[in-house]
Amino acid sequence: MNNKSRQRKTSAAPHTPHEVREPLDLAHHLPFRLSQVARMLSIGASRTFQKRFGVGVREWRVIAILGDQGPASAADMVGPAAFDKATVSRAISTLEKNGYVERLPDQSDGRKQLVRLTDQGVDLHDGMVPLAKMRAKVIEAALTSKERAQFQIILGKLKTQIEWLESDNYGERTDLK
Repeated sequence: MNNKSRQRKTSAAPHTPHEVREPLDLAHHLPFRLSQVARMLSIGASRTFQKRFGVGVREWRVIAILGDQGPASAADMVGPAAFDKATVSRAISTLEKNGYVERLPDQSDGRKQLVRLTDQGVDLHDGMVPLAKMRAKVIEAALTSKERAQFQIILGKLKTQIEWLESDNYGERTDLK
């Protein structure tokens, strides 16, 4: 540690924050704001679904994906669920233990298992969807129909940009400042 660093560390009072050289301004930092809103939605949905149906948002996302797409492997649900594979696998195990899903061999790939809703899972799905739709309507009510359409376009653009950002091509782009 050089003398400047030592002086900086010892010159501040114990509870005085050190000045950063490049503030982020979290109130206007888009990734932070998006993460905040997504977290609020997730926590709210989890509380609501847990109280009403006994399942959290992890399980709800798996149920919603299976209701929308039909049988799928755990790996196929990772992207749409926006969870890692371990979280999806835990949700599937919980749902399977409670009789809402079952695992079947994949006829086209003997190494894979597909997960599908049981009759009880379909009933749970169909009971949860009206509440999910109502929550979406309440949230969307903050926007005009034109804003909702624009927001869908914006979300698509952001998703594409994030996918590119997470790809191997990120370091090759030089026009970002």
